Amino acid sequence: MQELLYEIDRGYDEALTWSKDALRQLQKPYGKLQNIDMRDINRLNKPELASLLSRSLHYMDELMGYVREMRNSASGVQNDLIESQKQVISVQKELSDCKSKLLETLKDTVKSSVVDSVKSEFQTYSSIVEKSQPKEQVISPQTLQSVVKHVVQEEDRSHNVILFGLAEENDSELSKTVSDVFQGIGQKPKIVETCRIGNKSRTSQASVRPVKVKVSSSIVAGQLVANARNLRNVEKFKTVFVCPDRSPEQRQIHRDLVKEMKERASKETGKTFFIKDGQISFRDKIASNG
Repeated sequence: MQELLYEIDRGYDEALTWSKDALRQLQKPYGKLQNIDMRDINRLNKPELASLLSRSLHYMDELMGYVREMRNSASGVQNDLIESQKQVISVQKELSDCKSKLLETLKDTVKSSVVDSVKSEFQTYSSIVEKSQPKEQVISPQTLQSVVKHVVQEEDRSHNVILFGLAEENDSELSKTVSDVFQGIGQKPKIVETCRIGNKSRTSQASVRPVKVKVSSSIVAGQLVANARNLRNVEKFKTVFVCPDRSPEQRQIHRDLVKEMKERASKETGKTFFIKDGQISFRDKIASNG
């Protein structure tokens, strides 16, 4: 294509020189080539007319050659464009197939997780029933419904985290504020839903309602909780805490653990206590050299 453009520029320069010579022979001002008529042509002698006609035919032939080459180039560009479009469509199809496979895998994983949870709950309830009831008695429909409901609630809750201490300044942009909090600990999760929990206090302006945040998966929720301790290094959000979305029973267990941890910490001042995986753990404090 570059060579063709070069040839067109060269042909244009030659044609420009020829047009100047022709106008000079016809005693016409430069730039008025379109005003030439038969009377002007008749004033030329035979050699001059032959030269003019010969050069005209020569440039006409060159012009036709340029047109053919440009048409071929345009055809080549069109073919390349069609091929590129085919490749784009192929890549889009591959991405769509990968997305479908990923969704199917995710569905199977969630289904398997729910089934395993249901089986675990069934085994727990079955063991209780076997110990407390005659063997011929079966699980009642009400018990079965309760088990399934419990499993579904636990699965749904595992996608949530709770933010405490997030000021109620502009809740019209609550999702953006929550995103800023997570970005402060190097996380950019897909946020499905955000909302304040409870009714806003009319008497206390200092009371701040917690925020429930639903993310795309329980794995993402776990990562947010695991990295939440880094918020202490973010000046704007150092008073914000991120916790799992616990059931009422789990919250009571956690409160009891916190109470016990504080009691042990007051007695064993040389250790740092913390809660991990539902148990109280500790490590020795590093002695100061100062």
